[in-house]
Amino acid sequence: MDIYVTEMKFENEVLNVFTEADVENCTALSQMIVDSDDFSFIYLLDNGVDYVRLHFVSETWEMLERYRNQKIVLNETLELSDFYDELNYLISNIEGNNNYGKEFEAKVVETFKA
Repeated sequence: MDIYVTEMKFENEVLNVFTEADVENCTALSQMIVDSDDFSFIYLLDNGVDYVRLHFVSETWEMLERYRNQKIVLNETLELSDFYDELNYLISNIEGNNNYGKEFEAKVVETFKA
């Protein structure tokens, strides 16, 4: 199941991200993957039946960079554990690696400062 971040707000030292999907029964898996075709970082959740892929499309990346390493919470209830550890690892792997596609790599390098 694919869901998308639709809104982001930074309040009280927390980056709150929101989706219209019901994530009440989800748990954070502390893992991220990349969809370089759709320019998306994907945080993995588990709803007890299936994996849920929470997409952070390129339009959200500026906020992720601005509040990098702050606590990040989905729909004000679910902390996305190890989010920035995973994101930082992916970014370091993408930089200089054309396997993700030149445009995707360029966008990542442009947005996320080392």
